[in-house]
Amino acid sequence: MTPANPVTAAAAAIEAIRRDPHFPRLKAMVIDATGLAYYADKESAFAERINRRLPFGRITTVAGYLAALEAEGPGGPEYQGLINELAVGETFFFRYIEQFDALRAVAIPECIRRNQTTRLLRIWSAGCSIGPEAYTMEILLRQHFADQLEGWQVHIVGTDINGAFLEQARRGTYGDWAVRGLSPETLEACFDRKDKLWSVKPKYRQWTSFMPFNLVEGSIPSYPHGIGHFDIILCRNVMIYFDEATRHRLLGSLHNALADGGWLVVGHAEAGPQMNELFIPVSVPGATLYRKQGDRAAPAPGATPSPSTAEPSPTPAVKPRRMSAARPAARTAAKSPSRAVAPPPAPTPPDQSEPNERSSLLEGCLERVEANRMDPAAHYQLGLVEEELGVGDPVAAFKRALYLDPRFVLADYHLALAYWRRGRLVPAQRHFRNAREALVNRSDDEAVTEGGGLTVQELRGMLDLWLTGEEG
Repeated sequence: MTPANPVTAAAAAIEAIRRDPHFPRLKAMVIDATGLAYYADKESAFAERINRRLPFGRITTVAGYLAALEAEGPGGPEYQGLINELAVGETFFFRYIEQFDALRAVAIPECIRRNQTTRLLRIWSAGCSIGPEAYTMEILLRQHFADQLEGWQVHIVGTDINGAFLEQARRGTYGDWAVRGLSPETLEACFDRKDKLWSVKPKYRQWTSFMPFNLVEGSIPSYPHGIGHFDIILCRNVMIYFDEATRHRLLGSLHNALADGGWLVVGHAEAGPQMNELFIPVSVPGATLYRKQGDRAAPAPGATPSPSTAEPSPTPAVKPRRMSAARPAARTAAKSPSRAVAPPPAPTPPDQSEPNERSSLLEGCLERVEANRMDPAAHYQLGLVEEELGVGDPVAAFKRALYLDPRFVLADYHLALAYWRRGRLVPAQRHFRNAREALVNRSDDEAVTEGGGLTVQELRGMLDLWLTGEEG
């Protein structure tokens, strides 16, 4: 008898799980507990993860597995094992170097000035994955602010829902992929080489700790867990996997977890209208940070805060592409974290005759479209601003860009994101696929049009996250 092909057998098992009548309830329960709406339209990907967990002891059916998870709850060992399969762990040191430059030039000096009395600095890496983001913050602080922080209490806490990720974070040992783009000088200064792995030097691990925390179900602030009164919160590329209701709730919770005048850093794809309702956008060269308004909050020297505290808004200095969700990739090869960062230029005073900077930004894009109706980039930038501000019809703007240039890959990508945020999963997948197909035969290091330095390889990686296990 010819042995069964293991690939064919696995595919048959995954299909059987998908068709099981208990599968929709299982998927809905897990998404509700984790907030991972990323899997809402990815049944094959979710079923494949379930197949990895079966058999679970003597349990071999979806109904039995569902009952077991319901019995133990999200804190149970098997539930955690499934979460470990579902969570996305892509990260690396000094990812999005421009944001770390902005923290170094503006936010950290402001926090040090503001906390001179308490001599306490608290930083939270929310959704820290395997830990590079938290360690990056300690490296940044020790390399550039060691003298100012002498005698201070500095606490950097990384949290994640994935227990396996946290175990690796505590070990502080990584392969080449996690340190890609770092200069040889930074590698030598911050890491010890052990066989084929890089281990964070002990001197850069003294302020950093890790613990499990569920951003969806956990109470925020949670002072018994030490979650609250932070000076800086980094929550990057986490909310993009949540549905709109979860994202809205989490942003409010992060706002509450910040000290007055504290700073929030989010991924490029995660800015939206609610950010401008809760925080003051602060434009610095290469990035936008978000600041919590408070009695003690004052504009940081060198930054460009919104002139209106009643209705905070992006400043005229922010070009539309900097508000884009299209730049979630650092050009780390070109920018080493050990390089000197020039202080940001003094802000240009806004035009006092302009009562609403948000309207000014939108009007600028509309004027560009009116003057260049056949320019796909003009329509694309309008779509980005409309999506950012929650006005107009960004879907129509991205469609016009694609009509004028069917190979405009970022227009496809952002059109897919716009559909996904509106719950239209089928057209979202179609445009994610279109974007991927537009990258075929293009070189990895080629810059993507209107991507602000985003490379083809980096965009492929972003698309892979959305298309893993897609149907059909």
